[in-house]
Amino acid sequence: MRPRGCFHACGTTLLEVAIAMSVMAFCTLGLMSTQLALGRNAQAVAARERAAFAADAIAEAASLSGAELDVWKARVVTIVPDGLAGISNLASGVSNATVSWTFTGFSVASGVVVPPSTCNGAPLASGRDCVALAFAR
Repeated sequence: MRPRGCFHACGTTLLEVAIAMSVMAFCTLGLMSTQLALGRNAQAVAARERAAFAADAIAEAASLSGAELDVWKARVVTIVPDGLAGISNLASGVSNATVSWTFTGFSVASGVVVPPSTCNGAPLASGRDCVALAFAR
């Protein structure tokens, strides 16, 4: 008489469950990585949006009194991290309002961080990002 139980398929179900759990864990890690990348990108986009707002305010304040311009230049530090603001005069009555801040960086697949190198044609310091807005005075 043969004993009751499994004969040739013993452990197959356990192996299938283990493979399914490992695939699910791998997919979960990929999802977590995607969510973290989306969060970092959202922070970078929010900083760029705030910098564009500050550059626009500086461009509008340039046509007003010098005190308004100084107030907005001082506010840039609180709007973006380690913010710097400036106005440069370009040719034929065109000026450039520039706001720069500390660049957090995005790493590509190789792990190399690719920072921007120029800001509207002007060289940019390492580790910084910027927004430049041209306007007529």
